Amino acid sequence: MRVRKLTYSDIPIITRWWNNGLLMKDMGFINGMGVTESSLYSRFKNQLSNDGILESRMFIITDIKTGKEIGELQYGELDLKEKKCRVAMKISELSYQGKGLGEEALSAFINYLTSEFGLNKIEIDTIHDNIRAYNLYKKLGFQEVERIKDFWTDDQGNKHDIIFMEKVIN
Repeated sequence: MRVRKLTYSDIPIITRWWNNGLLMKDMGFINGMGVTESSLYSRFKNQLSNDGILESRMFIITDIKTGKEIGELQYGELDLKEKKCRVAMKISELSYQGKGLGEEALSAFINYLTSEFGLNKIEIDTIHDNIRAYNLYKKLGFQEVERIKDFWTDDQGNKHDIIFMEKVIN
């Protein structure tokens, strides 16, 4: 596994992933997110044209043997004063799920963020239904800090609780 910054050539791949209902159902999007390449170019324009420190940035996880893009990592709400940020991770190629790559990628990403930015707190969240994500986050040392009932309603009208978690780095 290798991690690299998002590039323009990744936008069609992200579009395919985010529109895949099988992949996105664990995030509450059973029909996918309905994004377009042009909407993602606009969304990520600042990241794609700026190598500096940004409040948020997406990274792509690739298979080190084949170079194939297999997932994504993101940080957001980077607060250098408070030394914290929020992260998200997804192994987006279904055939690569369940092989420990998410744990490896997220653990390496946390190490990168703490060393690169001197962070001492990483925040993450998941919907209550995403048991695999919740268990992974607990395994990596995240603690539940808040649970909000009926936080979000999906496009089918189903309500989802959200769980906010954090990991304090010593």
